[in-house]
Amino acid sequence: MEKYLAYLAILAIGVAVGASLATAVNYISNSSSPEKHSVVFAVEMNDHSAAFWVAYDQGWFDKEGIDVVVKTFSTGLDLAIEISRGDIDVALACIGPALVLRSRGVHVKLISMTHLQGYALVARPMYSSVEELSGKPVSVSGPGSPTWLLAKMVMDKYKVSFDLRKMPPFIAVNALLSGKVEAAFLPEHYVSLAESIGARVLLRSQDLWPKMPGSGVLAKENFLKEHPDLVKKIVKILSRACDFINENFSDAAKIVAKKLATDYGVMEKSMKYLNYTTEIDPDEIGEYIDLLVKFGALEEPVSTEEFIDLEFIGG
Repeated sequence: MEKYLAYLAILAIGVAVGASLATAVNYISNSSSPEKHSVVFAVEMNDHSAAFWVAYDQGWFDKEGIDVVVKTFSTGLDLAIEISRGDIDVALACIGPALVLRSRGVHVKLISMTHLQGYALVARPMYSSVEELSGKPVSVSGPGSPTWLLAKMVMDKYKVSFDLRKMPPFIAVNALLSGKVEAAFLPEHYVSLAESIGARVLLRSQDLWPKMPGSGVLAKENFLKEHPDLVKKIVKILSRACDFINENFSDAAKIVAKKLATDYGVMEKSMKYLNYTTEIDPDEIGEYIDLLVKFGALEEPVSTEEFIDLEFIGG
């Protein structure tokens, strides 16, 4: 119990530091420089956005004349809401919320991926199988989110039913450790954080869907039309960052751990479960759409041709 309470304190500090970082980063801007283009990025505070944090840390945006303003969010659903309000130019967000956003008439396009995988079912240590959790309270993010989709896929495959409780990841970890829920569907790095405290990973997204799309780079259609060369630079920078992660993994994990105020060991372990890439597989995006329709997050399919724009990859 003392170990759990100590880790809870660490988690609370990490979340508080992350929130402070988010507030501070939102105001970093050099838009007075006439040769630079100011771009507002929406970014999740986890290692799904590792490519952005690496590129930002290395100063690659600045070198390309891009003046970055960052707005950070704890979940892709929160981020998607912010995009719909019109204050965001480019977002790094999970595919599910982006598709829900597109289905509701917000004209965003997927112009690059940033990773595949990165989600898992984590349980209190006394559980060793999915079946043992049937009927138990299990946390999940909102409808359309990747963790929600994974929960639906698990219930469908294993013929079990969970008492799903909606909560953001950092709250879910606390709820798991305090016994308010018996398990949680979480994104990385929260999966590895919970595991480091004593929770047990029962399955990962790759167990159900080997090529599950994770997060991607989204942009408003009007931004793409008005700034195509700028968008190509952004995708090129993020592709370079993915290469850096894959070729300099330990250094990348240190950068991301610093940006997210998280333990390096946890971050290094976490990032090993993600496949960092900018390549888009339209067939896998189509599968994502079909699953969201099947489980009720989308009333009807979103057109992959309208959602995906492959023009900027490799540009």
